[in-house]
Amino acid sequence: MPFGIKNGPPTYQRVVSRALKDYQDKFLKIFLDDFITYNDMDTHLHKLKLCFHKCKEFGISWNPNKCVFMVFIGMILGFIVSKEVKLPNLKKI
Repeated sequence: MPFGIKNGPPTYQRVVSRALKDYQDKFLKIFLDDFITYNDMDTHLHKLKLCFHKCKEFGISWNPNKCVFMVFIGMILGFIVSKEVKLPNLKKI
């Protein structure tokens, strides 16, 4: 990062938003320093490959220990989210 630690997160978010802008709101959502792909099982691998190639092109690296694949229900920004429902996490209220 050319500006040091204080501008790291906004710079990272700007780069990720630019890199993945073609896919945003079609099958990808970006939340601060996380991004999530959502789609049907038939096209999921293809769309993940598209995201991987864009990240490689823009030099975006991941921590494999924090990556999770094929999740049908998960925690996002204090909400429990699935295909059917979005509920607030009671532990955060």
